[in-house]
Amino acid sequence: MLKVMYFSVLRERIGKSEEEIEFRGTVGDLKKLLKEKHPEVSDLIDRVRFAVNEEYVEEGYKLKGDERVALIPPVSGG
Repeated sequence: MLKVMYFSVLRERIGKSEEEIEFRGTVGDLKKLLKEKHPEVSDLIDRVRFAVNEEYVEEGYKLKGDERVALIPPVSGG
């Protein structure tokens, strides 16, 4: 099972900090699935960074299905 972890505004809008899903494919495929599953954050998912097992990855990265995937939303500050 893939463990997907949500932070900051994603966690607030989705209403949970993590979930497990059965998934294999690329990060880009996961991005599409999550946008369909959680339309309340689809606008943000296009701008988040994906980290797999604590390392940032690109959309073409292939997931085997047993990783921990963190969705890191953009941070603003001053």
